[in-house]
Amino acid sequence: MRFNHAEQLTAALVGGAALLAAGPISNTYAAATAGGVGPGDSGYNLSVNTTATSTTAFFAATTTTGATANTTAEFTILGGALELDAVPDFNFGQVAMATIYDGGDQGLVNNTVSTDAIVATSKNNSARDGNTTGLLAVNDLRGTGSGWTLKAQLGPAFTTTDKNAASLSGITLSLSGSATAQIGNADVVDLLPQAPITTTATTIATAPAGHGLGKTAWSLTTTKSATLHFSGETNPVVPNAVYQSDITWTLGTGA
Repeated sequence: MRFNHAEQLTAALVGGAALLAAGPISNTYAAATAGGVGPGDSGYNLSVNTTATSTTAFFAATTTTGATANTTAEFTILGGALELDAVPDFNFGQVAMATIYDGGDQGLVNNTVSTDAIVATSKNNSARDGNTTGLLAVNDLRGTGSGWTLKAQLGPAFTTTDKNAASLSGITLSLSGSATAQIGNADVVDLLPQAPITTTATTIATAPAGHGLGKTAWSLTTTKSATLHFSGETNPVVPNAVYQSDITWTLGTGA
């Protein structure tokens, strides 16, 4: 029998091509289903792939749904403190002599007090924390929601640098203002005008448990925000003398 060499060569090439085609088809199918479309589980996941060139596991996007993998985002909360952030100064302007002797009230004029050492007995001496914006602010960053209490206290007396003038005592201070709260109901931490501030620490605001989280602030800038109460002085008073007293603010934990 005579063989046609051309026909034999053609048949061999066709057979080889068929084998080559069969190999990639099989490998492609295996690669496409190695991990399915994901995401991973305890038995098969992508956590072993730590470099871009080392991919021993994968999920294949074989449909329009695509491949899915899950990773984790994490953070840790750093606990904060219960902060007293801002306390204001109060200037009550010129008080009439009749109010000093007969008694009466004097409302707030502004939040800028005298700093000149010639007349200042408190500002920049025993008191350096007050601001000129009227801001009173507490910031509870503990995250516990256990509440807090804010107290205020006047110094023993209002004093002046004028050596011919006596110190004035028996004066009280009242504060009134609505709070703005970062979290929760601000009404529960409004200032308490019914509790005059004396020479003894007086509670002026309380945040019950579950309230007062984050920043709580008051803007004490209007005439009614702060009021001095004069009970009636019996000692000689020198006109135009500047009187100052410390206000001590104390923020404590718990309501």
